[in-house]
Amino acid sequence: MKRKVESRKSRTNPTKENLERAARDGVNFGLKHAAFIEDKFPFVDYRKKAKPCRLTHDILMSDTALSTLAEVVSDEHSKTIASFDAVPFVSYVEALTELYNEISVTLKDIFINPPSVTFKGKDEEELERSLEIALLKLQDELWIEKRLTHLRAQYIEYAQITLLRVGEKAHQTCYVSPLSFTNWKRKQREGLQFIEAMVVLNNDTGEHFELAEVVKRTTANPENRRIEMMVRSRGFEELAQDLGYTALFITWTLPSKYHRNSAKWNGASVKEGHQALMNKWANARAMIAKDDIEYFGFRVAEPHKDATSHGHYFLFCSHAEKNTLIEILKTCAISEDRDELGHDISKRFDVKECDPSKGGATAYIAKYISKNINGNHMPETEAEEYAYRVRAWASTHRIRQFQQFGGEPVSLWRNLRKANPSDTLPISEELEELRQATDSSKWSLFCKLATKAKIEYQEKQNKYGETVRKVIGFSWLGQIIETAATQYSLVRRKDLQRALESRSGSPWSTENNCNQTPEKPILPLEKALMDVTGWSVKGVQCLIPPLMRGSRVSIDRYTNISFTNNRLLVN
Repeated sequence: MKRKVESRKSRTNPTKENLERAARDGVNFGLKHAAFIEDKFPFVDYRKKAKPCRLTHDILMSDTALSTLAEVVSDEHSKTIASFDAVPFVSYVEALTELYNEISVTLKDIFINPPSVTFKGKDEEELERSLEIALLKLQDELWIEKRLTHLRAQYIEYAQITLLRVGEKAHQTCYVSPLSFTNWKRKQREGLQFIEAMVVLNNDTGEHFELAEVVKRTTANPENRRIEMMVRSRGFEELAQDLGYTALFITWTLPSKYHRNSAKWNGASVKEGHQALMNKWANARAMIAKDDIEYFGFRVAEPHKDATSHGHYFLFCSHAEKNTLIEILKTCAISEDRDELGHDISKRFDVKECDPSKGGATAYIAKYISKNINGNHMPETEAEEYAYRVRAWASTHRIRQFQQFGGEPVSLWRNLRKANPSDTLPISEELEELRQATDSSKWSLFCKLATKAKIEYQEKQNKYGETVRKVIGFSWLGQIIETAATQYSLVRRKDLQRALESRSGSPWSTENNCNQTPEKPILPLEKALMDVTGWSVKGVQCLIPPLMRGSRVSIDRYTNISFTNNRLLVN
């Protein structure tokens, strides 16, 4: 209402009657759309018909109030667990289940879903462990606060979309609202400040690097991410040419009821619409797998101007199976609300086959990759701004922008690029050829040669006792090559010197190596390390623990050492 009145005031000679009409229009507009917000987020109840809610708009908008609420809720959960009487229950698992269900009810009062626990198909020991992990999370105020923060972002943007702030009209902004875009840019600035303040410390050797320089060399850098996507798409095109496959470009859109700019909109959020699209895609993939159709390619999630999600699919398949694949995808795409389409289904599902005379598949894909990452090499002057808005849209609604299907995993590709010839050549010439293919950015050759390679993980437990997996390298016919064995930690730049001093009781120096005594003779491994490094017996002590764990330790930028089968190996 305020916006409409201020807009009317800015015109020439606004009368009292005109201002009153603008105010009435604002009120009517608010009343017309408020129900969508109140029904989606019941804690926003201006009608005062529902019971009072402990979570309110004012709490959700305040960082301090949000943290306080998370602390209060976690304390309540801890007290509930501490006072719970397990005597009446037959088993420990039965008591845990009742406790989990009781706390889950209170958690839903603040519109947070409890940690998922699958009760069917689990043996009793696995179920017991899963319930214990869930209850630990429910007592963690940071776990609760993080989900409340996600709720805030969803609430803000859903309200902005409901109030028609997002779209292509003059008073709207495309993809994401100004408020959510401002919040996203603030988070980007905070993230950049954190990166600039941190140093990556090698816990084994004491080497350290600026985190900003490390980030520039990874796919966290949007330009690196764009280049890698282009390499993979070009590689898939080359692989398709070798196999005699054709390229299909498919645009898949949701029914009208998911679109805010449609009169049929049913109040669905962007995330709900995207999830509906992913469910249809999952059904289509299951049907394709049932018919044993081979295909590979990419999926790109992209917003319409009103923020509704739609998908672009770049598929490579054989000419013989092309029509069957298209028919399956089309059936899944148009089955919902089929009547609204009539004879023209192109608004919901559109497919084009690559015409080699008009350029390769990569040329077509490149536009969608760039416009959804950083806008580089796009002819439009506002491409970079739109790319940032798309990234803000994906971040706000927690939507995965790119997905590869078929081909070899990109995590294997990235780990092979970290390997050195000394890691692969002694094992197999074929493995070295594979490493060279990744090092020279030949994705198609990598996909052909990587059938014997496998990504390797290290399992460990997080603070909740949950088993998580960390990539440590890859294996070739069962032989593991570690590319991430070195342990790194993040240290604030101002605390770096203190961390270096506390890392080892003795400095790394080239003091007199002849400090052996009868009471403490130098061990063979210590002697070998002293010969390799030129350090003192005290200086090499810090190398022994990581070597005993099987880690590969860097001595300088050219040399690293490892200890295998009771032998010190120097690379």
